[in-house]
Amino acid sequence: MGENTNRIYIKTETMNKIATTKNEKKIAVISDLTDEQVAIIKNTVAKGTTDIELAYFLQVSKSYELNPFKKEVWCYKDAQKNLIVFAGRDGHLAAAQKDPRWSGIASSEVRENDNFMMNIPGGAVSHTYGMKDRGNIMGAYAICKPRGCDIATIEWVDFNVYNKGYATWKSDPAAMIKKVAETHTLKKAYGLSGLASEYDFEIDQTTQTVYPLDHETTPTVSQIESVQSLINNSTFDDDQRSIFEDKLLDATHSELDTMRRELEMNQQNPITEAGNFSKTDIRDAEIPEGYEAQKGDEIPF
Repeated sequence: MGENTNRIYIKTETMNKIATTKNEKKIAVISDLTDEQVAIIKNTVAKGTTDIELAYFLQVSKSYELNPFKKEVWCYKDAQKNLIVFAGRDGHLAAAQKDPRWSGIASSEVRENDNFMMNIPGGAVSHTYGMKDRGNIMGAYAICKPRGCDIATIEWVDFNVYNKGYATWKSDPAAMIKKVAETHTLKKAYGLSGLASEYDFEIDQTTQTVYPLDHETTPTVSQIESVQSLINNSTFDDDQRSIFEDKLLDATHSELDTMRRELEMNQQNPITEAGNFSKTDIRDAEIPEGYEAQKGDEIPF
């Protein structure tokens, strides 16, 4: 008992050292949190928010009874600086389970050799498979029927649209695509309109900006040609340009925007056609034979 008390005391002492502002104290009162907890949230899962945005985020979290410290809910801003409150499958599930109509959810990935039929208007799914090779993943579905509803809610998601090809998407793709289907189904069946699905956005890690995942279209030809023009006029060497061009073929909208920003900062001067050369470029440049540099001279290229 004494040992546990000591641990709590140490934790409290650490919390008391966290600096807080007057506004954070006010936000804490309406959010049922301590001002120290508000300060921690603002510097972690709600980084970069204004006081008004932070208060909004915490009120949304409170309305769904989701805990930012359990990573059930967090927020980012989009390209227009609008605040978006996010939750993963676990956050949507936690919110749905608090609804008195909760009655469970079922989901599965569907592979190319499975026997699968889906009747969304009728709220029915038929899905069977044996012990043979099931083939590649085609997508996933989730189905749930809140108490009092006449028809079950069914959502289907296409694997190729959501597959990121790295991290858990690479090691356990079946689990990830099921999470997407479950999130969509829970959101629709239980009216979780205040929460955005993390799977429907892409994050630019450099700017911490989110972009909606474009489910229907890829970048247009004109958008790709615009970035190709920037590649052609960039100060990068041929190898680096080739890397950009390889990425360009399968780039998403957010990846294209990231490439554009990087290329725009490395463009040749339109008048002199001399780019912003790096120190490495200058070091490796070929000096004309017989040239002797004088003080104040610019190295000719």
